[in-house]
Amino acid sequence: MSIETKALQKKQNVFSVSKTTKLVIVICWLAIFIEGYDLVVYGVVLPVLMTPEEWGISAGLAGSMGSYALLGMFIGSTIGGILSDKIGRKNVLIFSLIFLSVLMALTAMASSPTEFAIYRFIAGIGIGGLVPATAALTTEYSPMKYRSLMFVIMYSGFAFGGVGASISGMLFMDTLGWRSLFWLGVIPILLVPIIIMILPESLQYLKVKNREAEIERVIHKYKIDFTLEDEPGSASNGIKDVFTKKYIVPTILFSMIYIMAFLLIYGMNTWLPKIMEQAGYPMTSSMAFLLIFNLGAIFGGLLAGNIADKMEPKYVISMTYSLAMLSIFLLSFKLHIGLLYLLIAIAGFGTTGTTFVLASFVMKYYDANNRATALGFTSAVGRFGAVAGPILVGIIMTMELNYKYNFYLFAIIALLAACVPLFIPKK
Repeated sequence: MSIETKALQKKQNVFSVSKTTKLVIVICWLAIFIEGYDLVVYGVVLPVLMTPEEWGISAGLAGSMGSYALLGMFIGSTIGGILSDKIGRKNVLIFSLIFLSVLMALTAMASSPTEFAIYRFIAGIGIGGLVPATAALTTEYSPMKYRSLMFVIMYSGFAFGGVGASISGMLFMDTLGWRSLFWLGVIPILLVPIIIMILPESLQYLKVKNREAEIERVIHKYKIDFTLEDEPGSASNGIKDVFTKKYIVPTILFSMIYIMAFLLIYGMNTWLPKIMEQAGYPMTSSMAFLLIFNLGAIFGGLLAGNIADKMEPKYVISMTYSLAMLSIFLLSFKLHIGLLYLLIAIAGFGTTGTTFVLASFVMKYYDANNRATALGFTSAVGRFGAVAGPILVGIIMTMELNYKYNFYLFAIIALLAACVPLFIPKK
């Protein structure tokens, strides 16, 4: 059950969703765009940071530095998920945006690799809080019929953020330097006053908290016309909710998928430009590969989200990871540039794009009282994969192995990720 109008239940056109739903999705999309930009921008600036003219950091240190923000996200996702179910989705989203913007400014002013790494770690905490808050708001303001698609549209902001980081690198890094890309990441703080004024709190959250007066105010302010239906469960009991007998198996399996998903996403977003440069492509072309990777995630993710509304999401996830495995393996061969671009786009679709559907699946699988906690916890556990990805590639590069071994690693992980969803029990 969900927040939705009777009219919405009858409509067949996805573009007929309410103005409030569109407002929520746009704001959440912007928040996730910022997350995607922040995480991908490190991969854009990494080749420059490794040059003697800048800090000259080693491949091993570069991999570790790429993992610090992701380690912070482990903390942020866990805390953000619990707080979203305790103090509200809107409050967590706003605080995370402010926190992240300040840390982006500090990162832009970092004077050493150590200082840079510390700020990246702390920024990760702010990033982690965005995911459960935006996921819960989008799910609870989307009509059931199009819930997966609405969620994927919102979460496509992550890949658009990656595209934004890639384009910014191609436009500004040579002329304004790598620090300018982090200064661009401060701009979102200007959106905070607007978000405070126009973003509604989740009505399902308010209902679970028995805040009837606030529900009436939101309904009146946004002229919402629907029947607020009951969902199973009561007030959140925190992390215990996702380890009850009903949920312990799917919680473990979702966590395993997230570990592999984030290893693929952050391993490739961090190192793809450098891997392709190692394969013999010039710097500009290497950043273009990262751009294509994230564009593939956008269009592929939207397609997968639409399919996931029509068939069991776990089968969609399994199929897309299988596609990712095949495309990543083929990247280890020297191919025509056109085919190479196509394979990288499919790899982006099968890795980042699949995660959009995965997050939607988690949000639909759990109930109103624990869905933000569930996504926060499972995605937080997945950050171990995010931390491992950049480090593992850094180790391979430090050992001076052929660049192909990076693609072999990613292909094996994608194959495992394709198998695990099949064991998730039907709700």
